Amino acid sequence: MTHDKVGAHLHYSICKSLGIETTDKRHTHTHKSVCEQEDVRVLWKQAVYRDREVPANRPDIIIKKEIKQQHNNNNNNMGLIS
Repeated sequence: MTHDKVGAHLHYSICKSLGIETTDKRHTHTHKSVCEQEDVRVLWKQAVYRDREVPANRPDIIIKKEIKQQHNNNNNNMGLIS
């Protein structure tokens, strides 16, 4: 199995387990550059930019989860997560 086929299989499995719309069969699944479900994003071969140069900056799969922070403003702890 080639590297891209392994990545495609992982992409399908990850999307399916997160509840992102997929086809019924793995071999007919086409991976989009960005797939989203609520607060999770699955990125396929997207460049990662850093403050310094990274030669291999395009991983096959990136999974990002948005974390919403809630602040407790009742007790003067500004900026602390409650």
